[in-house]
Amino acid sequence: MHSTSSFTHGPTTLAYRSYGHGPTVVLAFHGFGRTGADFALFEPMLAERCTIHAFDLHFHGESSTPGERAHDPFTPAELAAYFTAFADHLGADKLTLLGYSLGGRIALSLLNTMPDRVANVVLVAPDGLKTRPWYRGLAASRFGRHLYGRFVENPHRVHAIMNTLHGVGLMRPKLHRFLMGQTDNRVKRQQVHDVWLSYRLIEPDLSDVGRVLRERAIPLHLFLGRTDSVIPAHLAQGLKSQAPELVHVQLLEAGHVLLTPELAPPIANVLGKGA
Repeated sequence: MHSTSSFTHGPTTLAYRSYGHGPTVVLAFHGFGRTGADFALFEPMLAERCTIHAFDLHFHGESSTPGERAHDPFTPAELAAYFTAFADHLGADKLTLLGYSLGGRIALSLLNTMPDRVANVVLVAPDGLKTRPWYRGLAASRFGRHLYGRFVENPHRVHAIMNTLHGVGLMRPKLHRFLMGQTDNRVKRQQVHDVWLSYRLIEPDLSDVGRVLRERAIPLHLFLGRTDSVIPAHLAQGLKSQAPELVHVQLLEAGHVLLTPELAPPIANVLGKGA
């Protein structure tokens, strides 16, 4: 069991765990409802080649839960300043970014905002492959935030809609189970509310991502589950089209849960090449 450390820059403090001691510095970002501990499974394969600093994102694990950020959301520049300061703290000129699900959106944003520090990107079933203007618009309005708050206290109407969509075949069973499982008690719903609203400005533009990849010749490795209903595999094409020779897509025989011992070797193989 690895103990957590913390790093503070400006008003932001995040907890993180470090795995391995190799020369390739990796910043790792977990999925919603998880923690940086998920990346421990890479240590046996990569300890000699990588040092993975796996963060607990806000509202997760041992990191802070700044509820006021639901009204004053984090900006891409703010996250870039924090992780640039962390890289400076390590003395690391270049980094590999590793993001799973929600963490993939963080990694894509950092690629856009601190590209001079990025050597390699590895995304695993990442959020951020599809822009959601309705989500940002709803989250940005006072009425929309009111609806999010109502959902925390009374989820019945939203759950009824999801059950109806599932019942008539407009929502896949795996996605239905995922969404219901993420919102089946008040603590989880509060976390959904806080994360969605505080990270609502972290919506990377794929055309900007492609431009950065091409201008700086940064390789990006994208792993997707062939049967993933949360981040469908076909979404890879939007990113692939932006930088065809630099975006490498690998489909795995799995759903959305990809950070498992069985599926770690192909991901670890790519991470190990970042040295």
